[in-house]
Amino acid sequence: MGRHLVDLTEAECWERLETRDLARIAWNTSAGPEILPVNYVTHDGALWMRTTAHSSIAEQTDESPVAVEIDDLDPGTHVGWSVVLRGRAEAFYHDEDVPAEVKELRSWAAGVRPLWLQVKADVITGKSLSED
Repeated sequence: MGRHLVDLTEAECWERLETRDLARIAWNTSAGPEILPVNYVTHDGALWMRTTAHSSIAEQTDESPVAVEIDDLDPGTHVGWSVVLRGRAEAFYHDEDVPAEVKELRSWAAGVRPLWLQVKADVITGKSLSED
């Protein structure tokens, strides 16, 4: 019995993203790469996140290229999948500018998070590792 690594289609990537709500977002800073865990929802070819207006992610990613990684891996069997979305982050400061479908997103972290970040997918790729 072996494990096989296969490429996921774009549709399969989106299907998997819709089953999760925690990702890691990465971007470049003057000090080097930065990566943070974030809660998200998907809508219309984009990921949406919430943050505070003065957070490093808000100050450093608006209109900047980012990468977002989401995965589901079983440590016991070593099978699962990983999806990477690359795009440009855009900040939205007013709820009326945000689609109704994403407004129910609540961050796991405490505190008010009035700023929305949208990452539209320029490229989305994924891999699945499964057993025979």
